[in-house]
Amino acid sequence: MKTFVRCLLGLALSGLAAAPPLHAQQEPPAAAYEDVLFVEGSLPYVPDSNTIATKLPLPLRQTPASVGVVGRALLDEQGSAVLGDALRNVSGLNVQTQNGVADYFLVRGFDSVADGLVLTDGAAEPEISFYQLYNVERVEVLKGPGGFLYGANPVAATVNMVRKQPAPGGSFVDLGLSAGSFGAAGGTLDWNAGGDGPFGFRLNGLWQEADGYRDGKPSEVRGANPVFSWRTGARAVLNLNVELLDTSFSPDAGLPLVTVFGPPPPGSPFPIPGPPVGFAVADVPRTRSYQSPFDRSEQETRRAQIDYEAEISDRLSLRNKTYYRRLDWLSDGTILNGVIPGFGLFPDQVARTLVLLDDTQEFFGNQLEAVYTAKAGGVEHRLLAGLEVGRFDDRFTLDIALLPLIALDSPVETARGPLQRFPNQAADASSRVVAPYVIDRLALSDRFQVIAGARWDNIDYEDEVSRTSRDVSELSPILGLVYSPAGSLSLYANAGRAFAPPSSRVAGERKPEESRQVELGTKAELWGGRLQTTLAVYAIERDNVAIPDLTGFIQQTGSQRSRGVELEVAAEPLRGLRTLFSYAWTDSELTRFSELVLAGVDPPAFAVIDRSGNASAFAPRHIANLWVSKRFGNGLGVGAGGRYLSRQFIAEDNAFALDATFQLDAALFYDLAAWRLKLHLKNLTDEEIFTRGFGNTSVIPAPGLSIHGGLEYRLR
Repeated sequence: MKTFVRCLLGLALSGLAAAPPLHAQQEPPAAAYEDVLFVEGSLPYVPDSNTIATKLPLPLRQTPASVGVVGRALLDEQGSAVLGDALRNVSGLNVQTQNGVADYFLVRGFDSVADGLVLTDGAAEPEISFYQLYNVERVEVLKGPGGFLYGANPVAATVNMVRKQPAPGGSFVDLGLSAGSFGAAGGTLDWNAGGDGPFGFRLNGLWQEADGYRDGKPSEVRGANPVFSWRTGARAVLNLNVELLDTSFSPDAGLPLVTVFGPPPPGSPFPIPGPPVGFAVADVPRTRSYQSPFDRSEQETRRAQIDYEAEISDRLSLRNKTYYRRLDWLSDGTILNGVIPGFGLFPDQVARTLVLLDDTQEFFGNQLEAVYTAKAGGVEHRLLAGLEVGRFDDRFTLDIALLPLIALDSPVETARGPLQRFPNQAADASSRVVAPYVIDRLALSDRFQVIAGARWDNIDYEDEVSRTSRDVSELSPILGLVYSPAGSLSLYANAGRAFAPPSSRVAGERKPEESRQVELGTKAELWGGRLQTTLAVYAIERDNVAIPDLTGFIQQTGSQRSRGVELEVAAEPLRGLRTLFSYAWTDSELTRFSELVLAGVDPPAFAVIDRSGNASAFAPRHIANLWVSKRFGNGLGVGAGGRYLSRQFIAEDNAFALDATFQLDAALFYDLAAWRLKLHLKNLTDEEIFTRGFGNTSVIPAPGLSIHGGLEYRLR
């Protein structure tokens, strides 16, 4: 499913949650179960429940795992536009981008492309995109292996975006306009129609465009998401959800790294530099771009989904999810391969390559589930059993083209088309999946609960281009324990395993990549639920990673491990005063890792370099995030927060590290009747921040101080 992304990276280095289940609206027979119904407009600022851990509403304090939940109120307060904005609030996540055109993040030191799974309303998303939040009610993050419910690829994390659904209680129309720095402008629509009758309708729309912080980086986004609901009876409901999203971005390779040389030898009559001593970001304007005139990234995303649920009895309900996802992606992006020094004799030159991707991903599947509540032998059960059947297609070509050198200090573009293309990778792959799964929440007593489950995935993979076919069958189990010595305190532990399909680059027998995690933690609620804390300690390992051996052949001998501590605190100590704090200490290491590098140019020569023992890329030891906001009775509201990241390496060779950074943001709101004015200020101190670029050759400057304002109006 992620074949084309892995090919691109290789070139570079050389639940259900669409709507609350109906049964959550009934008082369950077992008092030990505290189901929570998510209702539009009733979510607290600090969400205290989730659905991602078991596909059933579950209080966070009774969830035997570290789960982050970001609600709509916080998304609006912080001006969050894409998934990465929301994930900054969850401990242990480092948010980056994929060449400036897609969301990319790391969870506990593991990257989202190789080790993560993104869902929309419980159904898998194609990789990769900037996931827009205009129609999202909340974002849930399950840290650790998630294969026990979601199958292949959630090796280290599962992220679920829960979209807005038709809301009962009346009709409204929310209109929004925004404008800001770097030529940004946009508009949103949220129209809810329906009341207490059997039918409901909701339409969310989005329009955005911007010139971009860096030169030649315009973007444009168009989206529409109509949702229809039909309560077919007193105990049955049908939801139809359709979404069309078109985006256009310009890829960004950032600024190149230049080699830093030591002083010339003493007494040398010529200005010959000494040996290389390291790397540094090129000393050029942060807005400068070395992209070619051929760069583009255009995505067409289509989503369709039908959810149906019926209560057969007070103890049994059935539900079915049929989903379709399609991503058409044309992306031509410049890659910076390094800087050729001129040593003062001629200008330094930037070497470049153009990577051309034409990709179509198409997912179609069905999830049939039964939920049963029972009590036997003094043990109360909440059992979910399901079967997922799906087909996941990925057809792509990945070509390269050479670009002329361009001067580092006074760049003049000389590239002209048409360019000669050299085929590099291609695939016409299809995966057919049949996967039964079951998870049981057992209440052994009022204080002790167990969650146990497993999913068996049978994957039939075939690639017509490479004539590759294989069958993969894997079991992904989970066991979680929760002990509550008091009603407001819980101690938990979990152990689980997940897998990802084997890489197509492997020579010989292919094995699934695997991850294993053990996690211990405690959760507490104080002040009547107005203060929630989670403290987690974990160890996670990833095996069977495809890496080159000493002969250059790709073998599944790589491994990575990560250990860490995470703390999350969410509080509303006073009415209208809200505080969120998260901290993570991460020790992520490449325990066995090697890579193929270019060792010579004329003639081309390659060498395998052992990186074992190095720190994982973009896995800083310390990440801290704080957000504090206050609402006053006169309609005024303010918010401010900061984010700290310690020093982090940008590649597996650990040759260059980004300095520690601290970014300060603020927000201002004013409500007047049906109107709302809002102002968001990002990077108030104009901190020089760099983010993920391309491998070990470049980094992307983040925007400096930026200001965005908005005006919203609600019509009832």
